[in-house]
Formats: sequence, structure tokens, C-alpha cells
Amino acid sequence: MNTSSHPAPAPAPERTGARDGGYSGEIRASWAEFLNTLPVNARILDIGLGNHVAALVAAEMATTGTRDWRIDAIDPGGMQADAQSSAGKAVAKRINFHANANLARLPFDNASFDAVCAHHAIEFGDTSAILAEVLRVLKPGGDAQFLLHHADSPLLVGARMSLREADLVFTKTKAFRRVHRLVTMHQIVPNSTEHASNEVRMVIRTLKRGLPVAQQQGGGRVLAIALDGIQKVLAARRELKPDAAGLNVDRAEAELRGSVRRLGELVAQARTDEQMRELEKKAAATGFSQIERVAQLHGGEPIAWQLLVHRA
Repeated sequence: MNTSSHPAPAPAPERTGARDGGYSGEIRASWAEFLNTLPVNARILDIGLGNHVAALVAAEMATTGTRDWRIDAIDPGGMQADAQSSAGKAVAKRINFHANANLARLPFDNASFDAVCAHHAIEFGDTSAILAEVLRVLKPGGDAQFLLHHADSPLLVGARMSLREADLVFTKTKAFRRVHRLVTMHQIVPNSTEHASNEVRMVIRTLKRGLPVAQQQGGGRVLAIALDGIQKVLAARRELKPDAAGLNVDRAEAELRGSVRRLGELVAQARTDEQMRELEKKAAATGFSQIERVAQLHGGEPIAWQLLVHRA
């Protein structure tokens, strides 16, 4: 296992969409450093979610020198590896992809791999079961590296801000429900229509007052999306029947709620320092040794946890 000191932080982890699933900087460097320790005929498994950055980095590295790596990748969601790589689609084609596999029941024989990689994946499943499966499929002497979401990363700070904004939209103001009530009125009833209109105006004022405050703190996206959706629905109301206008409100609300739900899942699964210590204990209890953990940093701020383990 590579026990050398970790490299100094590289440039920012850009999300360019132009190489290795859109990752560069520290994130790519951490995978390249790990993979660089492997033998020329290594078999590598990427257990990931989404763009499979580790598999893509490995595939790109395998195009140079004398490496004859065999690369497998699985994703329980069935997503294919992102072909957006600096070396093009030919790189992604080097990956043997297994769709809809279960991280806790890997479809491989015992001692099949020299290395296992997981990029923002194990925190979204049963970590004890996943660690046991990784140990099973690793060859004796094999290594695994896991990158996990850091609870104090800018991404997670922003996610928590967005959840607070969502609470204002969905719970405190009930913005979309009030708009729905207004646009689905089939006839103008002076008192009730005026009351519903006033409620919507109050909602819009509240969200608009909150927007610059949130933006000053680095947030504001959820409030901006909610305001934009409400204003578009109200503008289209003049040309739609009440039921159709109500469906527009429902769609806008459902889309935003879906995004907020995913943010909530991210926040719930991000790891604190204490939780990472518990994960290290789980890895040791599973049978791993030489367990190392470091926070990936950029500009002094954490962007991910890096956990390395070894099978003796």
C-alpha cells in the first residue's frame, strides 16, 4: 500500500465536464496517486455512482506506458460511465461496465481485484456490508480507496443553506400551495379571490426579501428558482384554464422538491470527523489493515474525505 505522504493541494477541483467525468485538481490527483501504485497487469474495480471518475482516470492512465489494466465498474443505479474524458470515448470503452449491481453483493469471485475504488458511493449504502464485500473481492495484498463527502465542504455548506431556503418556501410560506389555490379558482369570488391574491403577494414579498440575504451568504438558488417558477405560473395563468394552471404549479413544485430531496440525502450521508473515526473502526473490524485517512483540501477548506485500506 502507498504509505508516502500525500501531495500538496493541486489547483481547484474544477467541474469542467471536459475530462474524467468533470473532475480535475485534487480529486483527480488523489485517484491518479492511488492508481499509480498498481502493477502493470492490475485488475481494478470501481464501485461508484454516476460518472465513475475513478474508472475514467484509470482508463486514461492505461492508455499510456505499458499498463495492461483490466477495469470493471458497477453502479446500482444502472448509469453508464461518463464518456466525457480528455482522451475521448475510446477511454470509456476500456471499462467493462456492470449495470444495476448491488454494492453489498458484488457480482465477482473472491480475490478478483488488485484495487477497489469508490468515489462518493459507500456513504450511500450499508457501509459494513460494502466493506465486507470489498474485502472479499480484493486479492491478498490489494488496496482500496474511498472518497466520501465531507460534512464541512463548501458543497455541503451550500446544501444546508438550500435546505433552509426550502423550509421557507415549502413550510413557512407554503408558497406553491397558496399559488395553487389562487390559480385554480374557477370563478372570481370577491372576498376569497382577494384574500388568495394577497396571500400570494405576501409570499412573493417574503421570498424576495430573503433572496439577497441568502445570496450574501453564498446561497439563494432555491429561493430564486421558487420565485421564477411562481412568476412564470402567474404569467401563464391568463392563457390557461384553472386546472391546467394548477398542473403547472404542481410540476414546478415537484421539480423543486425533487432537487431538495436529493440535497437532503447528500446532507444526511456526508461524514463528520467523528463519523469517519467510526468508519475506520468498521474497516478494522472487517479485517482491513494499514488504514489511513486524510481530508482532501482546497484553499484550506475540506472538499472530501480520502480513506485508504489494505487487505493483508
